[in-house]
Amino acid sequence: MLLTAIYHILKKKKPYNPELYQKADVLTVSREITVEQAILLAKSHGFRIVIPDKALP
Repeated sequence: MLLTAIYHILKKKKPYNPELYQKADVLTVSREITVEQAILLAKSHGFRIVIPDKALP
């Protein structure tokens, strides 16, 4: 983040403004999904799902 701030200061030739580089105070929400939802998500991102033979009953 420091390098990003320095880059923008040099590029735009403007003084440093710490308010632009503060992290958000909002914490991310932890999310839970089912195995089926995870498989659908992976497929939607182009992954191929392979179920090993040992996993089958």
